[in-house]
Amino acid sequence: GVLTSKNTLNSLAVAVNRTLGHRLERLIYFTGTRGRKVPHGMTVVTHGDERPIWNMYQTVKYVIDHYLSDFDWVFLVQDDTYVEAHRVNHLASHLSIDTLLYMGRPEEFIGGDTQGHYCYGGFGYLLSRALLLRLQPHLESCRNDILSARPDEWLGRCIIDYTGVDCVAEQEGLHYHYFELGKNTDPEKESDPQFSA
Repeated sequence: GVLTSKNTLNSLAVAVNRTLGHRLERLIYFTGTRGRKVPHGMTVVTHGDERPIWNMYQTVKYVIDHYLSDFDWVFLVQDDTYVEAHRVNHLASHLSIDTLLYMGRPEEFIGGDTQGHYCYGGFGYLLSRALLLRLQPHLESCRNDILSARPDEWLGRCIIDYTGVDCVAEQEGLHYHYFELGKNTDPEKESDPQFSA
């Protein structure tokens, strides 16, 4: 699933669709609100509200309610993130589907007493069906009880509080690769070995 917005649906989300649309089994775009015109060939789910936490809650709820029986893995990413789909597919095809997995770039929570790590949304994250099934009965409690300014942090607290699962960058010997390009960087000229790792 791709997290987008009214302002970027017709630009960044379209670019993501051109890059990933034919490489991932199903691609759905989630937005708070949108204009009357939806880009051709894209499945867009509109939640009707721009609040970031509400949108994350609605996105996870929608995925659980509509797609969990069809897929072993869910990959959530923001529309301003470059994704190499073959790496995501490789990860998903080599990990045990029974694992309670929350995989991405681990970050420490900002302030507060929450132990563990959440997956930073800027690099996307992979969620197992087993994890989402465990989370499902608690999603409403997360919406009502967890206060956060950031949707990725909110989701991380929800997952940790109700499933005890921490964000990890490595599982079963497989690594979640991520790289942050500098502003106005040309990916074709990036020489850092981590970029091509």
